[in-house]
Amino acid sequence: MPKVKAKTKPKTKARTKTRANSARKATRGGMRKKAQAGPITRLKETIQRYAIASAAGACVIIVGLFLLLWSGGYVARTADAAGDMVRSFARGAGFEVKRVMLAGGHDTSHAEILEALGPLIGTSLLHVDIDAARGRVENLGWVKHASVSRLLPDTISVSILERAPAALWQMNGSHFLIDDDGAVIRPVNVNEYPHLPMITGAGAPDAAAPLLQALSERPQLAAATNALMRIGRRRWNLRLRNDVDIQLPEDQAVSAVDKLWRLHKAEGILDQPLEYVDLRDPERVIMRRRAASDQEQQL
Repeated sequence: MPKVKAKTKPKTKARTKTRANSARKATRGGMRKKAQAGPITRLKETIQRYAIASAAGACVIIVGLFLLLWSGGYVARTADAAGDMVRSFARGAGFEVKRVMLAGGHDTSHAEILEALGPLIGTSLLHVDIDAARGRVENLGWVKHASVSRLLPDTISVSILERAPAALWQMNGSHFLIDDDGAVIRPVNVNEYPHLPMITGAGAPDAAAPLLQALSERPQLAAATNALMRIGRRRWNLRLRNDVDIQLPEDQAVSAVDKLWRLHKAEGILDQPLEYVDLRDPERVIMRRRAASDQEQQL
């Protein structure tokens, strides 16, 4: 009889059970490890929380102490003491101001400049506030620009550019010397600068600045001008020394001065016996001669 082979039972179920058992064992092992690690983790977290709280508390204490010291003036006094030590060291090292060199002054006296600078001799050269010193010098009426610098090891150098007088400003019975920027230089007696033109009215120096600059570029015309008269707070008339009135427009007054100067160079109109020259119309020039017929001439 033929032999019949016995059928082998599939091993799939056995393998599945084995894997399931292994998974359960691994899970129980992981749970045991987690349970064992739990107290250590909690301890670390507790330590971290206390460390953060301690650091925050320390910051609060430090800030509070600083504010307390600041309000009591201890910080400022400590900083001042440190600054004094540095200045003393600088002087001991030879950086002590022993000289002040001045250049450029003509109408500004050396005494005025030294007074504006303040007490410098014997102080630390490295701690002189250059910007503040320059500002004080530039507050002097004659000074248009000042330069202040250190020259090692012991010198402060001051150089100034002075303002050029351009006109006299009459205001409320007083007279002031001004430059072509309209800046007031100093109060003056009206007879001190008889060759300068007079301007009048509140705010006149600032409004007249462009005209004063135009006149300063034409010395002959500036010398012939006796006064700048503000008309209705809108425009200017130039009163020449020969009593001729130059009527300027509200706008483009400087251009009108240019036109006037060209006409004078071409025809010598400022030397003619005129009563006025009207430049208010940009398209034409009207001149009125001093004659019995009071005739007008139009160019």
